[in-house]
Amino acid sequence: MSYLKVCVLRSSSSGNCTAIWTARSGILIDCAGIGLKEIEKDLNDIELDPSQINAIVITHGHEDHICKNTFKIAGRYGIPIYIHHDTYQVIKERYCVKNHQFKIMHHTEKPFIINDLKIMPFKTFHSGGYVGKPFGFCIEYKHNGSCRKVGLLTDTSKVTDSMVRMLYDCKCLIIECNHDTELAQDRSPNQLTWKEHLNNEAALEALIKIKKGSIDSVALKHVFLAHISERHNKPRTLISRISNGIRRENVKGCDLMLTYREKRTQVKEIL
Repeated sequence: MSYLKVCVLRSSSSGNCTAIWTARSGILIDCAGIGLKEIEKDLNDIELDPSQINAIVITHGHEDHICKNTFKIAGRYGIPIYIHHDTYQVIKERYCVKNHQFKIMHHTEKPFIINDLKIMPFKTFHSGGYVGKPFGFCIEYKHNGSCRKVGLLTDTSKVTDSMVRMLYDCKCLIIECNHDTELAQDRSPNQLTWKEHLNNEAALEALIKIKKGSIDSVALKHVFLAHISERHNKPRTLISRISNGIRRENVKGCDLMLTYREKRTQVKEIL
């Protein structure tokens, strides 16, 4: 049986975790803001056995992406943590991690393989605190001549043309829609951390560029709107603005879905 499935288990400024899996393997991209019992329940609900998870792949070192619970979950199930060397150096002291306690795999900017999944990292633009070296990822699954791609782009202050090209032909994309600029400016004019995240307008522009640059006619069939700020965004308004924006550009066939702070999304099978 061949399949590629995606479920965003958590997405917010307090925690992020996305599950991507096939019949042979599975990965979590980030694993924070979710406890051991919670993730066990979520994985059971989506029929993904923890023993099937071959890696926790870390985007960067902020606490809503990697935290103490990340190591508890990795330790409980013996899951290797794939993390850039610079990011690991930042967080291992913070969490008092000793090298022999966990299986740490240092990825670079080059693609790497986890069973039947090819992980292609690309740089993002994010700073502050224990960030380390931040990345987005494109995950590729090939089977019987067909290729299916899932992209994850969060925690970045901007989207460059090279980042857009990395995400061409992704049938599924998890993209940051952190804040509405006017709302953030009005509510938190002196707090500049929101500028380190992608705003609604920039996310919309990226979606349009990715869709128009893709050869695959069903690119961006599934779009998860992620890392939504409770204070600086309004989910209903966000959905409306993104859907109206892509419609104005004659972009069709995108199923827009919200992600959540305290619950998982539906599972999407990428065909």
